[in-house]
Amino acid sequence: SLRALAEADDELDFVSLGNASVASPFTTRKTSVRCCRDILQQGRCALVTMLQIYKILGVNCLVTALVLTALHQAGVKQGDRQMTAEGLVVAGMFLFVTRGKPLSKLSPRSPPSSPLSSETLVSMAGQFAVHLMTILAVTFMADLYRDDYDPSSVPDGPFNPNTLNTSTFLVTVLATVNTFLVNYRGRPFMQDLRENKLLYRSIQICYVVIFACALDIFPPLNQLLQLSTLPATGPPAENLSSNNSSLVKNMIAESVELLGYRTLLCGIMCLDTCLVMAVEKGVRVMFQE
Repeated sequence: SLRALAEADDELDFVSLGNASVASPFTTRKTSVRCCRDILQQGRCALVTMLQIYKILGVNCLVTALVLTALHQAGVKQGDRQMTAEGLVVAGMFLFVTRGKPLSKLSPRSPPSSPLSSETLVSMAGQFAVHLMTILAVTFMADLYRDDYDPSSVPDGPFNPNTLNTSTFLVTVLATVNTFLVNYRGRPFMQDLRENKLLYRSIQICYVVIFACALDIFPPLNQLLQLSTLPATGPPAENLSSNNSSLVKNMIAESVELLGYRTLLCGIMCLDTCLVMAVEKGVRVMFQE
């Protein structure tokens, strides 16, 4: 009757605009509660993806700020091609991170509920501490080959690649790739890294390119990225005598003279990768993943 329709219309006025959107995922024609399980699985996958994106952004911002500060103090800049290549790598990996799918089985454990949780903050601090030591070591290594009359060290001058610029660029890209590698959560909340083929293959390709550039295996690639050829011999004797100011710096200088710049740089990058993986694994065990 018209009266019943009017009463039903009055009841609809009490429904908020967002209620239908909230209730729609739970509306199903089936008699099972499978839709609720699907929502929990997809929700956890989305939450974990968001948390790892926040962690990646946080660590990458800290690393970039540190590298830009070190370059500015030395009067060195980054090339346009370098910045473009790094931006494309980051954009592609962020896209591949979001391609992770939820698992078919719901885990009894719950992921962290906030990007400001203790686990997230401790993990970010530990990863940045490792990258900080790596960047400082590489910066000092490159400083051993610094020439005060190098035109690339003029703050307002044109860009010219040098040892410091090339080394910090390689370390920055490596740290970026490492953040995607170690912060990808995987099981038991979403697909494992090996199951996310696009992200897994892109990380492998990035590692190959980074070490190929460090070892100068394919010179046209270095020229495309505006990278200078890294030194193959030990540092000048006058730079060794003028930079011996601490025990750590003495050890680094002796290592460069003994192993060579390229070999030591590759070793430091491998050590950085292993340490950040150990830090992230230790944090997850500490907080009982």
